Amino acid sequence: MFFSTRISLHAVAGLALLVTASSLCHAQDKEYVIYAQGKTVTMESMLADLGKANVVFVGENHDHKQGHELELAILQGLYAHNPKQAFALEMFERDVQPVLDEYLGDLISESSFLAASRPWPNYKTDYAPLIQFCKEKKIPVVASNAPRRYVSMVSRKGPESLLALPKVSKANLAPLPYSLEIPAEYDRRLSEIFSTSHGDTGKAATPNPPAMPNMPSPENMKRSQELWDCTMADSIARFVRKSHRSVMHINGSMHSDSGFGAMDRLRRESPNLKVKNVTIQPSELYPVAPTDLPADSADYVIVTKAVPEKP
Repeated sequence: MFFSTRISLHAVAGLALLVTASSLCHAQDKEYVIYAQGKTVTMESMLADLGKANVVFVGENHDHKQGHELELAILQGLYAHNPKQAFALEMFERDVQPVLDEYLGDLISESSFLAASRPWPNYKTDYAPLIQFCKEKKIPVVASNAPRRYVSMVSRKGPESLLALPKVSKANLAPLPYSLEIPAEYDRRLSEIFSTSHGDTGKAATPNPPAMPNMPSPENMKRSQELWDCTMADSIARFVRKSHRSVMHINGSMHSDSGFGAMDRLRRESPNLKVKNVTIQPSELYPVAPTDLPADSADYVIVTKAVPEKP
C-alpha cells in the first residue's frame, strides 16, 4: 500500500523486476507491452502460462487507470482458461470477508455492502468492475489484507502489541507472532523508504534515524508493512488449501515485485505452490526496449504509457 504510487520506469529500476514476456497490444485503445525474460509476448501467451500457476500476484500502482483495466483483462483471461479461478485483493481487509460473501451471494444490496466493507476511495472506478465480474461469474473473492487498525497498532507500538489482542481479533491476522525475517534487499528498500518518509531526504538512507515527534519509528513502519505481507500470504494459503482453486491476487507492486513481500511469505509458507508474479507499470519511456528494464522484478512486466500529470 505504501509503494504503489505512480513512478517512472527509471524509478522502478530500483525494484529490480524479473522480466519474462511481452507484446505490443491494445487494451481499450490504450497501448501496452508485455515483457518476459527480455522478450515480448502476447497477452494470450502470458495467460496460458499464468493459468498453470496456483497463485498469480499482480502488482499495481493504485492510481493507474489502465493498470486496473489490465487487471480485469487478466482476470477474465484466467477465468476463461480455468472456471475454478478465484480472486483475492489487498483492498479489502480480512474481517469484512462475511460482508463480501453476502454481497457476492446477492444477499445484501450494494449500498449495504459499501457501508459495511470499508472500501477504498477509488473502489467504484477501479475495483468495482473486478468485483462485479466475480459476482456475475460466481468467482470466490478473498479479502486478504490485515485490518488497518492492527497495522496501526504495530506502527505505533511494535509487533509484540498484537499479542494482547483477544482470540477473535487474532483470527483476522496471520498466526502470531509473525516472523520478522525478510530478504536483505527487501529490508534495505523498506529502510530507505521509511527513513526518507521520516525526514531523511538524502540519497542514502540513515541506518537508524531518530523518530520524529508523534511519528511511528521507521522500524515499526517496516514491521507494519510485514504484517500486511504475511496476512495477505496467510489468507491466500488458507484459501488454496481449503478450496483447491487457483488464485489471482492484486496488490501494490512492492508487495510482490522481485518476489518480495507477500509473495516471499507465501512461498515460504507453502513451498509446494507454483507462484508467479506480474507487475504493471506506467513508463515515461514507453515503448521501452528490454535492455531498459530492470533485471528481476517479475515473471511478466506490463509497461504502459505514463499517466499524465494532474494539473
